[in-house]
Amino acid sequence: MTEFYAQNIFGDEVNIDLAAEEEIIKSAAKKESFNIFTLTDATGARKKKDAWILYQKALASGMVADDIFWRAIAWEIKTLLLASKTVSAEEAGLNPFVYQKAKAYCKNFKPGELEQISEDLVVGYHNARRGIGEIETLIEKMLLSL
Repeated sequence: MTEFYAQNIFGDEVNIDLAAEEEIIKSAAKKESFNIFTLTDATGARKKKDAWILYQKALASGMVADDIFWRAIAWEIKTLLLASKTVSAEEAGLNPFVYQKAKAYCKNFKPGELEQISEDLVVGYHNARRGIGEIETLIEKMLLSL
């Protein structure tokens, strides 16, 4: 059964090709196959070129800048801040693997630098929401300033 007949709001019979709809869903799932953790790792390691390339790949995969901002950039900076201010994964409320990785990445940042990056991200995000700048540009500037 590849076709389904339904009525629209006017009572007209509408033919829906379920196989075609399924292909659209599958292609959308393929687009979202970008591994966001590669971007967080490049950010923590301060590999600006790798981070920027991975950011471009994330956009090309169909991810939107807001998702990249929250799921990769803001999450990584928050995790690094937590790791820098705590002595254990339990105290930070993080998975031990994530905590150890973040703790190792903290060596790549000078004291106070993570706080400044976090502040710049918060201010930049709210400015973008107010129409002052764009979230895409904010992410690019942050990655290229690592």
